[in-house]
Amino acid sequence: MKFFRAKEKPQYDPDLTNLTVDQAEHLRQLVRRYHADIGVQVTVSGQTLRRAEGTNNLYNLAEFCRRTDPSDWPGIVARHFGSLTGAARTVPGGADETLSRVYLRLVADDAFPAEIASAFSYTRPVATGLLEALSVDLPDTVRTLDDKAVAEVGLQRLRAAGRANLIADPVEYDVLQGPTEGSTLYAVHGDSMFVASKALVLDDLARAVTGRELPEEGALFAAPSREYLFFHPLAEAGVAGAVNDLASMALRVHQENPGPLSPRLYWWHKGEVTNLTRIDEAERSFSIEPPDELMAVLRRLAGS
Repeated sequence: MKFFRAKEKPQYDPDLTNLTVDQAEHLRQLVRRYHADIGVQVTVSGQTLRRAEGTNNLYNLAEFCRRTDPSDWPGIVARHFGSLTGAARTVPGGADETLSRVYLRLVADDAFPAEIASAFSYTRPVATGLLEALSVDLPDTVRTLDDKAVAEVGLQRLRAAGRANLIADPVEYDVLQGPTEGSTLYAVHGDSMFVASKALVLDDLARAVTGRELPEEGALFAAPSREYLFFHPLAEAGVAGAVNDLASMALRVHQENPGPLSPRLYWWHKGEVTNLTRIDEAERSFSIEPPDELMAVLRRLAGS
């Protein structure tokens, strides 16, 4: 005769009752880490987040997380609190203060949950995986403007000021020799929340970093997290190596750093951005698929 031990029932958290004790503590840690990454002091206990502006209940967030894979929780937490921040509609100091602090900003194309996405209808697609939004840099946080806040100042005024402020935002950079075929890569980084957003003004950035205009063929770039941007001007024979190196770096930095943005590789050409990465969710695989126009450029630069 065989005896089987009854499977122990999971212990559910007394406050976040839709999660087990371990799951609830993991979620609280993610919430603390998210706010630490954006420089906001909070306390998290039970089902409550406390910060200077007030309190937030974590129960709905916990319920949403319960229905998804734990590997997706960091992104869910970031989107949840990012949308709450964006819901605040005014900036102290009025229009002039907003214009002095606003930046064009790259955000993931799923940054706004479906239930609030209609409040950010002014945002525009950049390429697969990326949207352009407007954010203001406040002393304690970065706030994404919603339609009402944009209407109060004017979309064109905000975009013009946001572009100028983004170009002027200081960053650091390193010139790297990629491991594949010695391709030249530029690694832009810094403490700013808008480093990756410099892809929206890549021609100006390249001029400041390299001292030259981007070539007619443009550049490859990756914006894997908010504090990193990698690019390679399409002007040398080692371009095949640059494709491989940038794709590898994008995936690694996207997985390992706070504020993940996109693991994809992109082509900037005459102000237009094209996604080059195909992601097969079912197979969990990545592949690079350049369009015919870019393939012709790559072959010519490679001398084939």
